[in-house]
Amino acid sequence: MFVEKDTNLEKYAQTTKKVKNLLITIQQIKDKKSSDKLLEEMFVELHKIMKKYANYSEFGCFVNACDSSSYEIEYDVNLLKKITFLYLDKRDLNEVVPSEWIQAVIDKGSSRRKGAAGEKKLMSILKEKNYTSAKTMVEFNKHKKTFAKCAGKKGDFSNAGLKKHFSEVIGKTTQNKKLDLIIKKGDDVYFLEAKHMKISGGEQNKQILELIELLRNKPKKENTHYVGFLDGIYFNKLFGSEQAANKEESNKINQQSFDIRNSLKKIKQNYFMNTAGFKKLF
Repeated sequence: MFVEKDTNLEKYAQTTKKVKNLLITIQQIKDKKSSDKLLEEMFVELHKIMKKYANYSEFGCFVNACDSSSYEIEYDVNLLKKITFLYLDKRDLNEVVPSEWIQAVIDKGSSRRKGAAGEKKLMSILKEKNYTSAKTMVEFNKHKKTFAKCAGKKGDFSNAGLKKHFSEVIGKTTQNKKLDLIIKKGDDVYFLEAKHMKISGGEQNKQILELIELLRNKPKKENTHYVGFLDGIYFNKLFGSEQAANKEESNKINQQSFDIRNSLKKIKQNYFMNTAGFKKLF
């Protein structure tokens, strides 16, 4: 859960007010057909401000409605201009900046933070169980109980590094998508992908399919394992302790549960678990 106010809420509010003031100024200059040079100066300022703490403003949200992102307008000033004029045409401008609705937008997007938060939770559990964090393969091999975060295009714990050190091919059919953690307990090594789900749906079903595909990988060695980790109440639905919302969801859950069990029966080295299972295994 993310129930505390965002620590940068005041910065978001201040930046939102600056964005509003600039948009109002641009509107006035545009309406009066004033100097093009002055208008250009305003866009330079707007472009500068949009780089940080502006993504939760009304204008920042409107950028998404235009099938664009803050990253794109940062590198394309012409796109910023087009979206600005569209915003001025399609939306109403006012100077009010309520912090509570900025927080509401942040809360609405909290699901995007769950992946990283879940990963941090697992690392915290491992540390409580006296596992050490490794940054290099030398450190990983040094300890009997250790873990590392999978990251980067190069390095020991990139997909290329895992292939080199463990002969495991990761991301071949998923555009080089990375796993989350690699964990060692004694002589056993576990390659873990973590997801968080509370409901079913299009994007959520894709996440389950990614875990099922992971479980279908047969490790190259007897002491290596693939682990699908699912956090959130959807795990309870998959394994019967919580009811599906309707028949359609029930049918989907039954199929997903069958696919997971079937994969684990075929490749007994692999695991599928929630937090309780993770704590028990490690």
